[in-house]
Amino acid sequence: MGGGQPLRLLLIEDSEDDELLLLSELRSCGYEPSLTRVESLEEIERALNEGPWDAIISDYVLPGFNGLAALPLVKERGLDLPFLIVSGAVGEDTAVEAMKSGVHDFLFKDRLARLGPALARELREAEVRAERRRMQERLLLSDRLAALGLLAAGVAHEINNPLSSLMMNLDFTLNSARERSLQEDDVQALRNASECAQHIQEIIRDIKVFARPEAQPLGPTDLHRVLDSALRMAWNQVFPRAQLIKDYGEASTVHGSEARLAQIFLNLVINAAQALPEGSSHEHAIHVVTRRSLPDTVRVEIRDTGPGIPAELHERIFEPFFTTKPLGEGTGLGLFICRRLVTEMGGRIGVESQPGQGTRFWVHLRAAATPSPAQSASA
Repeated sequence: MGGGQPLRLLLIEDSEDDELLLLSELRSCGYEPSLTRVESLEEIERALNEGPWDAIISDYVLPGFNGLAALPLVKERGLDLPFLIVSGAVGEDTAVEAMKSGVHDFLFKDRLARLGPALARELREAEVRAERRRMQERLLLSDRLAALGLLAAGVAHEINNPLSSLMMNLDFTLNSARERSLQEDDVQALRNASECAQHIQEIIRDIKVFARPEAQPLGPTDLHRVLDSALRMAWNQVFPRAQLIKDYGEASTVHGSEARLAQIFLNLVINAAQALPEGSSHEHAIHVVTRRSLPDTVRVEIRDTGPGIPAELHERIFEPFFTTKPLGEGTGLGLFICRRLVTEMGGRIGVESQPGQGTRFWVHLRAAATPSPAQSASA
């Protein structure tokens, strides 16, 4: 036939007659389905892995299970596509339960006229959700690139200084080696060169951490190492404006990823620095504090001595595109993205501030599980 809207359809159905009935209805509604019919949970899993699919239609009653059993298999793969149940006579309570479980619509086989409009609606809504996710990913990338652009000059400066020192010291050592055996000053020059190389290595590592793809998996992460990395990256924004004071508690491992945590803390520290006037480092301070607030929670505070934020703006500053900076000086995305990243890692973020009394941003992160002494001994 051809000419209809292509539709990659996964059909969970044990009746070939009902399959033909659904195909006929979909074609009459302008679809040209490419259909795969499955009848068991094993076949469903295999089909989901082989995808992709535009939609899933399932019977409710199948041999050995019901259609709702397929929902967790869809969700655990992170798939967001229309899932409709088309069933014979079942009670209203069953239909309500299905909708509460995440089914997008519940239709009856004797009222298939609703199928076309229901599927069209759910396909549109799935596309809206997909576009929203794509936009948020673009915003994440845009914000990271903006932050990297802001720091590019500072990073270049940080790399150039140790490189220059390294080259001078190496030249000195090479020149003196031609004239005499290595003396103490030659040894010291080599030590200086080694320190510079280590400094360069740290800077390069920091850039790699920040630019790492968002797909980096979550897991146990050294919080203080990430904070130190973010503070090094932000240093050129901080030192003209404030003293940087670190107050770390006991060593903390949290559930997260280096890339996401580095982006969060870099954003918060730069925000704190930009709230302060340049040339005021002797008057202002930025405090970075970590504490184990609960057995399963680590609290990070980033405090500044700036002008503060009015109470009515405490929630608004986390909204996308909201900024208190002059036009052209801020995207209004930094704190919105911070909240999203923190939430994705199972944490919380908030602000405490009053005009004239500085600002305190706090982040609560899940402490990573650590094995007990007994578990470690038995490992």
